Amino acid sequence: MSVRDPRSAAVFPIVLRELTVLRAENITPGMRRVTLGGAQLAAFHRDGLDLPAMRTEGFDDHVKFFFPGQDGRLVLPGQKTSSLDWPEDERPVSKDYTPVRFDPEAGEIDFDFVRHPGGIASAWAETVKPGDLAHIAGPKMSQGAPEGADWLLVVGDETALPAIGRWLAEMPESAVARVFVEIGDDSHRQELPTRADAEIVWLSRDGAPAGTTDLLESAVRNADWLPGTVFAWVAGEAVTLKGIRRHLLTERGVPREHTHITGYWRRPATAAPVELPAALGADTAADTITEEEEDDAHERLHALTDLTPGYTIRAAVTLGLFDLVDRGVHDLDGLTERTGADRSTLAALLAYLVSIDLLTGGPDGYRLTTIGRQLVEDDHSADEYHLEGAQAALDTSVSGLLHTLRTGTAGYRTRDGATLTEALAREPRLAAGTREVVEDEARWIAPGVVTAFGWSAGTRLTAAGPGSATVVNALVKAFPGLRARIAAPPSELRVLQERILDTDVLPAVELIPTTQGPPAASGPLLLSRRLEQLPDDDAVQTLIEAGRAAASGGPLLLVERVPAPDPDDIGAVVHHLRLKCAFGSGVRDADAVTELVRRAGLTVRSCRDIGWDSRLWTLDPGTGTGD
Repeated sequence: MSVRDPRSAAVFPIVLRELTVLRAENITPGMRRVTLGGAQLAAFHRDGLDLPAMRTEGFDDHVKFFFPGQDGRLVLPGQKTSSLDWPEDERPVSKDYTPVRFDPEAGEIDFDFVRHPGGIASAWAETVKPGDLAHIAGPKMSQGAPEGADWLLVVGDETALPAIGRWLAEMPESAVARVFVEIGDDSHRQELPTRADAEIVWLSRDGAPAGTTDLLESAVRNADWLPGTVFAWVAGEAVTLKGIRRHLLTERGVPREHTHITGYWRRPATAAPVELPAALGADTAADTITEEEEDDAHERLHALTDLTPGYTIRAAVTLGLFDLVDRGVHDLDGLTERTGADRSTLAALLAYLVSIDLLTGGPDGYRLTTIGRQLVEDDHSADEYHLEGAQAALDTSVSGLLHTLRTGTAGYRTRDGATLTEALAREPRLAAGTREVVEDEARWIAPGVVTAFGWSAGTRLTAAGPGSATVVNALVKAFPGLRARIAAPPSELRVLQERILDTDVLPAVELIPTTQGPPAASGPLLLSRRLEQLPDDDAVQTLIEAGRAAASGGPLLLVERVPAPDPDDIGAVVHHLRLKCAFGSGVRDADAVTELVRRAGLTVRSCRDIGWDSRLWTLDPGTGTGD
């Protein structure tokens, strides 16, 4: 199971803002600063929505800029409660940039643009003038400075310079930092004021194209390594960072959670682009299909129904195979010894991974391909694809789809014949992993819960259900006087304490171990995403018990997902199928949830959209006796 991220996170509603250019100036020959302002940096009202003021609290926040396309038209997304509504027919042209300075009192925000020919954003920054309009969205999340590090290793090219400069300006005197910045030439150096003990090394390419040197990797490899725990923040051209990543993780042994390595951009390949075939069946009448098209359709159908890639990749991840190859174990004998796998079966697995381009080579020497390296470099892959993890259980739940289609009940069974509900009840590790997945998702709806109810500093809140700890985390930060209790099984409470709740929030939270329903509440009772893992009858009983627990304090607050308004949102469709197969529930619409509430003998006081296809119901507990 993963450990606590040393960088705490705050999530905000994503808001599209129309601002005005106040100033534009070159701060070096290689960097141009554009200052924006306008009423929409503060809270404002648009399209029937009350939208919050701009917040940017992390040094490496990302704000999305929108630019006109090649035809000169500006395409913008629509605004939803907490997110954006992206148009289906035409994707807006957008680029991400870090706010260098935000002064809400003055109503100004600064962005730095690397000066270079040919870029949409850089061309805009070169020609923009005071009074011109600019449209930005975000940031959707801010991460704080890392906690628990004795010193900081900060590495980046000029695209990372805005974040590096902002971080140095915000570092406390106690911080110790070693900073390496790659620039085009010496004239691109900037003044980077800081109170920290920071040693800044400028690395000039002397005119060489960006993304073509190993200056940063060589500097990191040759750097004096300070004693104590390091946190490494690295950003720039994606390919040039690969060697730094390997050096930190493999040779220096820096734990993955103590690194933040981000490819801000990728240098275009010089090879000619691959010609891709047109979509099969497009504008082709059924009675005019050629033999070649029929063969293509057959191959496409075979690819769609092949279960082998998904299972073999997950098995290899679960064995740690890709990590071992990355760390220098390249031959079959070494991999067999380190994984403990059956040699002949492992040989077949490796041969298959070569055939699907995740590895190259043979028994005497395997290497990672570009695709295979993603399984090592993507920090989420180990958890997402591990066959003994929570995400894999949900992914494979569709194997029970036929039973679910015929009966409407959960059709998925684990290897020992248990339902996923039974497996969660008896396997603490699986239950804890499932809880962590949902808590991570809940960070997006937490801001909506904060604003959708009349919380006050003296509120005493009881919370239960997946995602409730993330919501409590946000509430305590917004209302420091609030005190909360979270009820959950002991294995899940350990995850909440060690991974989810921030250290400054823990003193305000009481963790209550229980495998039953929530305890009696003396204030609001929050039930988060509990119904989505229950069939209807069990969901009604859960609401009855929650209503009884809330009867003395009230109200009962219910957070649940609802279907996406876009019927073509295939991701939402797949999630519904998984929940239906795994638990017999699916994603219920608002009317279906309201009907469950009615059956439980409760009354709906209000229902609020809290964004990200989720709703907050405020319920009067009543008697909670059911039909």
